[in-house]
Amino acid sequence: MAEAILTGAAANVLSSLGSYAIQHIGLPSDVKGELRKMETNISTIKSVLLDAQEQQMSNHAVKEWLERLKLILYDAEDLLDEVATEIKRRQVESLMRKVHYFFTSSNPLVFRYVVGRKIRDIGTRLDEIVLQMNAFKFVVKLVERPIQITRREETSSFVNSVTVIGRDADKEKLVRLLLSPGDEENVAIIPIVGMGGLGKTTLAQLVYNDDRIQKHFTKKLWVCISNDFDVKSILIQLLQAGDPNGDTSYSNERLEQLQIRVRSLLAEHKFLLFLDDVWNENRVEWKKLEDLLITQARGSRIVVTTRSKTVASIVRTCTVEPYVLSGLSDKECLDILVKWAFKEGDGSSITEAIPETVRHISFDLNTNCSFPRQAEKLRTIVYLSNRWRRFGSPVEPAIASFRSLRVLEGLGLLENIGKLKLLRYISINAPTDLPNSLCMLLNLQFLDLSESNVYQLPEDFCKLISLRFLALTTSLTRLPKQGIAGFRHLTSLECLDIDGCESLNLSDDDDLKGLRSLKKLELRYLPGLVNLPKGLLDAAATLTSLEIGGCDNFTSPSESVLPNLLSLQSLKIEFCRQVASLPEGMQRLTELQDLWIYRCRLNTSRYRKGGEDWPKIAHRLPNDVSTVRWTKNIAAKAAAQRFAQVMALQTAEDDEDQQLYVS
Repeated sequence: MAEAILTGAAANVLSSLGSYAIQHIGLPSDVKGELRKMETNISTIKSVLLDAQEQQMSNHAVKEWLERLKLILYDAEDLLDEVATEIKRRQVESLMRKVHYFFTSSNPLVFRYVVGRKIRDIGTRLDEIVLQMNAFKFVVKLVERPIQITRREETSSFVNSVTVIGRDADKEKLVRLLLSPGDEENVAIIPIVGMGGLGKTTLAQLVYNDDRIQKHFTKKLWVCISNDFDVKSILIQLLQAGDPNGDTSYSNERLEQLQIRVRSLLAEHKFLLFLDDVWNENRVEWKKLEDLLITQARGSRIVVTTRSKTVASIVRTCTVEPYVLSGLSDKECLDILVKWAFKEGDGSSITEAIPETVRHISFDLNTNCSFPRQAEKLRTIVYLSNRWRRFGSPVEPAIASFRSLRVLEGLGLLENIGKLKLLRYISINAPTDLPNSLCMLLNLQFLDLSESNVYQLPEDFCKLISLRFLALTTSLTRLPKQGIAGFRHLTSLECLDIDGCESLNLSDDDDLKGLRSLKKLELRYLPGLVNLPKGLLDAAATLTSLEIGGCDNFTSPSESVLPNLLSLQSLKIEFCRQVASLPEGMQRLTELQDLWIYRCRLNTSRYRKGGEDWPKIAHRLPNDVSTVRWTKNIAAKAAAQRFAQVMALQTAEDDEDQQLYVS
């Protein structure tokens, strides 16, 4: 891991040294010479990192050398990012046609002087590192082995419940959910979703081994999926888990033989299947597996653990909401840290097991906030507890001094957040307003306000020219004076999620204009949305996913807009009760892979073969399909599983539940 970090940092610095920003900042010739020498030194160092990584295990001096190198590379990376930020500042200044701007370093002469001085300092430190490197006589490896993406260690159903802390309540809820007789579907699928490290697998193991579960289900199986979602491999694991003493040479069998074996294995059983660590977001691949399992005995259950909300939404059955796993309490986190970091005493309290200095920092942040000096180099702060709010006064000024910070999650925004100008990622539980200094973060790429109480965006919001992902909150009541049209300056924006902004009108032709990099757009619970704005056509070459939900006044995807979004691969419209039809020209959407219309006024009979609107979707079906089956049972999707592109169209008895699904 350390090797990957250093190699990555070195590669980033080398890339930045050849960037447009460093070439056009106007540095004097002697500083440019220093940059060329820096590039040579880092290239040489990078070539010996593999050998240094191996030697540090037995040589403490090498380990210290690597630590010093890391600090220098981080400083170089920070400096080059500052240069890139200055170039962006000038671009924004030109864009907004303002003579004066907000950075104190806006004087070009002063900025070039400061940068030149820092480059010389880093160059001197690098020269010393190279001298030390030569003394170690590292072997230069001209061809680096590729950095391997480490697959997560395979999991099993075993867990030592005695060592598990803080998941009793979650276990009880899941057990009750699994034993509940309320779901009459053949097989209910329950996703457990949460960020990595929260304990999804541990929770699943606890449930799997519960005595009540043992008695209720006649067969239990555990399959670890991880990075590879291959239906054939999963079926083989199912067979091996279901019959450990049986034939293990299933790999030579064809998929048809395997699915027959699996159906036979599960026949007449009320089974419980755990699929651990699912990453696959391909709906088609998931449906291939689901169709093999959902026709089994009533009352059977499938539990899926995943980090991805997209996976959770794909695998869940209609009547079961994903189980969202939350973080542990402060005390539970502390209990875990103590268990791992300190020897457990003979009945003494947790606080007594912690050294006094550690206890002081742990429990008295409100009176003492002396962070270690190396914390100034922190690049990521992720905090899931509300304790930061209680300790906000002393903690936030300290965080504002972490000028190398790239990631900030779980905190309210600081009034002087503009000082953290290298920030890339912000996900916050913010107060009711955002400081305008946020708009100084010209490197900001990810801004998630979906869990905040923000009611307005700052006036200079359109200056965030590096922004790639933006999620707007349900509390938003007003936009800057330029309105949503001001977003046209956010030319790097790839994902936009607007949810529950009741006073927001998105139907003007200029709305969403200029977003030429937009790939994914989600519009939910926006009563002011009547039709798609023509400005969205600026994203026609890039937009691949469009989701519209809960917009009561949305009448129809505009005929002049939707059919011209030629890159669209996924279209989802649900709970929009004014939508009665799809527009003409849908045939032009040749890239469309998934079409989902749910709880709208769509007349499904018009979309049957021979119906008036059949031509709008016919191009999405395999050429050898002679009929489209309309069904009353979700299990009938299996009728189309023999096709590479799974197709299913379904309707329910109640018109309110009618839906159209083509995938």
